[in-house]
Amino acid sequence: MKPKVNMNIPQFDNKDGNYVIYYNSKLDKYIVRRKVVPKQTINNKLMKEIFNFAKRIGLSEEFLEDCRKYIQRYNREYHSQGKPMSTWPNVYLKVMREMLKDYPDLDLKKLTREEIIKKNLPCQSITSAIEAGYLDKVRDWQQLTAFI
Repeated sequence: MKPKVNMNIPQFDNKDGNYVIYYNSKLDKYIVRRKVVPKQTINNKLMKEIFNFAKRIGLSEEFLEDCRKYIQRYNREYHSQGKPMSTWPNVYLKVMREMLKDYPDLDLKKLTREEIIKKNLPCQSITSAIEAGYLDKVRDWQQLTAFI
């Protein structure tokens, strides 16, 4: 069953299904975007490795909650820049991509949670990622200390 939304959007015609319309509760607005099927690129492989790493080590619920708190604070402070974050994968992906730029020799297929903490890598918590410059500073960022 496909949900249908009837809205009066001026000069908008979606008869051929090239657009997706959805409500984002975090941003409190409807979003209309073009339906995109991504092409296979090297970046897709990197993203797949990053999220497979997250599944393999099992990110802690406390870390995910810190990501959500960071998103709320970030959106409050940087809403005027027009680049809001909406879910924890936005934060996690940004941190991991920046860390892999600084540490190109890391192999995510072999890396473990214990090695992250032992090597004191910046992805171990939101606070350490902010200190490394991977994320923008937000209010009370020192409190986001839960380990990955």
